[in-house]
Amino acid sequence: MAITQDSSSEMRIFFWFFMLVSIVCADYFDILRQEFEQTPTGKVRRFFITAEEEIWDYASESQNPVSGNKRDKSVQLMLNSVNRLRIDVHSLGTRYYKAIYHEYQDETYTERKVRPHWQGNMGPILRAEVGDIIQIFFWNKASRNFTIHPHGVFYEFEMEGAIFKGSFEEGIVKPNHNYTYTWNVLPRAGPGPKDGNSIVWGYHSHVTEADLFAGLYGAIVVYKPGTLSNDDIVTSVFVADENQSPYFDRTLSTLDTDIETLRQNVTEFYAANQFPSINGLISSSPKDLIIKPGTTWHLIGWGTYWDMQKMYWQDSQVKLNGESVDHVRIMPASFHSLVVTPNNHANQSHIFGTFESYDQEMSMSFTNA
Repeated sequence: MAITQDSSSEMRIFFWFFMLVSIVCADYFDILRQEFEQTPTGKVRRFFITAEEEIWDYASESQNPVSGNKRDKSVQLMLNSVNRLRIDVHSLGTRYYKAIYHEYQDETYTERKVRPHWQGNMGPILRAEVGDIIQIFFWNKASRNFTIHPHGVFYEFEMEGAIFKGSFEEGIVKPNHNYTYTWNVLPRAGPGPKDGNSIVWGYHSHVTEADLFAGLYGAIVVYKPGTLSNDDIVTSVFVADENQSPYFDRTLSTLDTDIETLRQNVTEFYAANQFPSINGLISSSPKDLIIKPGTTWHLIGWGTYWDMQKMYWQDSQVKLNGESVDHVRIMPASFHSLVVTPNNHANQSHIFGTFESYDQEMSMSFTNA
């Protein structure tokens, strides 16, 4: 086949384009390789974490919808919707068996660290600075195989906490077994030029996709060196679908005996076991969620295909990457770090979310400092 002048010109353009991309990528991967080969110079941050089975109540921090507090109309509609749903004959209520990550003070696992009310059932917040090493001493006290799989940080294959073909036995942590994870916090895991002092990543069990709905998820916050703080707020948002939880049958058999009545309407029954929640809480008002001007608020999206939503902060100024925004769009496995400043005139405000393909909303109220 003859090569025309036009095709020859196109080939030359493609050649030089390929060479340019190769040069740029070579520099990029060279920087990446150097970063991987650097010896961490920060602290070793040790966390003693368990997975434990318990009964969780999604309404444990819920507001009283008839208390007379002034609320945004969208929030009030959501509250009414949730309360109508939970008293339906096809509903189990708000209490379900879960597996939840907990943090302890030391290797004896005798003194559990207290978590804030606003943290709900979200696992421990792992805070570290760029250059640190995170060590997780994990004890699986649950009755099922679980792991801890991180996003954002660097790890070797055996530290990934995920299951691959042919690696099931090596990847899982069996019931009443222990495993130590070691992750490096490289510069690329930390804040960039337009970020503040910290950004957020997440972690979760990764034996099956149902582990998230079992209740095993948490957050990793990475700070610039010398700026670590416990003042940041972290919220995980998604529809907690108890129908997919590996503990659902246990909830049915032990927390409600009238299963046949519940299942008379399959559609309503399925919907009644789905909870649009923030940190595992529905329409909540945690007493310790007090927001000062300029608070860093980290937002994590988990879930599945319907977890496409917009999050709003009522009566507050919100900045993302230094720019003022009206809302933040969230999808599964997305991570955002914002700066929230409540307006002076409001004593209490809300964060609430609306879904693109789901007919309910979620909210959490906070007090303005």
